Amino acid sequence: MRRAVRLGHPDFGKAFPCECTQDEREDERQARLQRYSNLGALSRLTFENLSPRGRSPHSGHQERFAEAVKAAQRFADAPAAWLVFTGPSGCGKTHLAAAVAGRCVQRGQAALFMVVPDLLDHLRATYQPDSEVAYDDLFELVRTAPVLILDDLGVQSATPWAEEKLFQLINHRYGAQLPTVFTTNLDLAAFNPRIQTRLSDATLSQVYHFESGAGSAVHGLDSLDLPLLRAMSFKTFDPRLVASDADELKDIQNAYRQAMKFAQEPADWLVIAGGTGRGKTRLAAAIGNFCREAGRQVMFVVVPDLLDRLRSSYSPQNARGFDDVFEQVRNAPLLILDDLGSQSGTPWADEKLFQIINHRYNACLPTVVTTNLTANNIEARLASRLTDPQVSTILLMGRFDFWGKQDPAPRPAARGRPRGRP
Repeated sequence: MRRAVRLGHPDFGKAFPCECTQDEREDERQARLQRYSNLGALSRLTFENLSPRGRSPHSGHQERFAEAVKAAQRFADAPAAWLVFTGPSGCGKTHLAAAVAGRCVQRGQAALFMVVPDLLDHLRATYQPDSEVAYDDLFELVRTAPVLILDDLGVQSATPWAEEKLFQLINHRYGAQLPTVFTTNLDLAAFNPRIQTRLSDATLSQVYHFESGAGSAVHGLDSLDLPLLRAMSFKTFDPRLVASDADELKDIQNAYRQAMKFAQEPADWLVIAGGTGRGKTRLAAAIGNFCREAGRQVMFVVVPDLLDRLRSSYSPQNARGFDDVFEQVRNAPLLILDDLGSQSGTPWADEKLFQIINHRYNACLPTVVTTNLTANNIEARLASRLTDPQVSTILLMGRFDFWGKQDPAPRPAARGRPRGRP
């Protein structure tokens, strides 16, 4: 097609593609980008059909999810830096990541979506003699993708080879600062330190932690979203308000410093012991809120509430409900058990509590326990794990004879009963 312009016009006599040809070329380009994206059936997951506030019933989680959606939309419109979405299955991570890839394709931006276990399988397959794709070609395609979305990081088989390939991929994109989106159901602290430091680098990554929806087995059990607990932080914790004298103030200030150190890098166990009203729960909630703001997965449960939930979910006809609650609690990346010792001490309750604590002890999972019991009053099996110096740090909130070393106060002399009286 030639344009009707005057003689001497720069476009006079030049051939131009007609609009139908341009439309066809745009369709071809979109199809090519769609094939490159590897989205497949996930292309149906868009920002338009995404729940804008996520699936959690808690307002705090809804607000964080809404912030993540805005960040994802900004990223999709102008890809830069990294986004990391963490949370359990069913919380909306993959939907959000696929929506990013789909928006990029719509804009004409090449974006590659890869499920990590599938990617590693493809890389392994290139070693086969009959492979149509060379290992170097595939690895280079992924690590240099203009925009890369890695879904389900952490569910792959943790072989040395897989760990090394993932590190090489992530490290290259980290050094080149290539736009990347990650989804994982693991807490960042669970990753190899080399990968963890890159995913959590605040100069490059924005980390968002999501909670699952109302269908979660532990829905309503985690207390950290309750308004009072949600407002407890290290900034609002004042040791002077809970100490009765200068000696107690020193103890509680020391506990405060140790708790802050733990919150910055959760490892091993903290046992926060003290009398009622000394700030044990406040300090434990401050740890939980600090970790959540840093993108870590935290579960805060009150021990009597936990045991009530386990009792109510137990049914010989349907053990699934009990098993789901039990597994989510005992394997939580960071578990805070508040008010140990206030539960009714039935053999069944003692056994379930021991199973949870023993599993976390053997698995070296970060755990915080608050209690107003002394070591002598805690069931012997629990006490042996809670007080193991290789695992636990005991924080005393003021003058509290946790170890039972103080001599009991002398009893008043008994008076003889008058004869003839019962």
